[in-house]
Amino acid sequence: MYKNKTFLAIIPARGGSKGLPGKNIKELCGKPLIAWSINAGLKSKYLDEIIVSTDYKNIADIAKKHGASIPFLRPDDLASDTATSFDTVKHAIDYYGNKLKREFDYVVLLEPTSPLREDSDIDNAIEKLFNSSADSIVGISKTEDQNPAFLVNKDNKDFVAGYTNKNMKVLRRQDVEDVYFMEGTIYISKVNVLLEEKTFYHQNTIGYEVPKYKSLEIDDLTDFIMVEAMMKHKGYY
Repeated sequence: MYKNKTFLAIIPARGGSKGLPGKNIKELCGKPLIAWSINAGLKSKYLDEIIVSTDYKNIADIAKKHGASIPFLRPDDLASDTATSFDTVKHAIDYYGNKLKREFDYVVLLEPTSPLREDSDIDNAIEKLFNSSADSIVGISKTEDQNPAFLVNKDNKDFVAGYTNKNMKVLRRQDVEDVYFMEGTIYISKVNVLLEEKTFYHQNTIGYEVPKYKSLEIDDLTDFIMVEAMMKHKGYY
């Protein structure tokens, strides 16, 4: 709880993964991948409930062992490649409201594929949201290697043209405008606004900036190896 407002944290973890089979429970630096997000949530000062939404009993058992609540197993229609994050979050909110008669003011989505997230990121994002007039906050990170000013289009004869820098002027990095990309460290929203907008991204959303290394997300083996190396370098365990 923060300033008399309650927070439900949802960690989505379906069993199927084409990019890296079994990734949510694959051991990363001594813990199953999903455990890193659970542990960050448990260490947060403000989260009231931390649940894992999964369709897979083995994931549920491992998540429960590491301290998460498992109020249900996700229905099959929410375990497919076409199910959205909003669908998963709405199902959890509805389950708590209809089945458990519990309602929350805010929902926090913690994707297990962003294990470099820390409890301080969760708490700092909540505080930043409350110190603003926004309804939601999402993770962003500065684009460094792929700023649009340095990107090009290519035609069918391989001739290139500037994507935004139409004159192909040579630019220094310090002379171009900072640009950010949406990443998966944190998503927080007022519950009523999320249910109305059906997304965390809308006109009244602010960004929570994370450094480049924290923006790494695990979708395949290459990502996993990079995150593992970064965890070792940063002393996460």
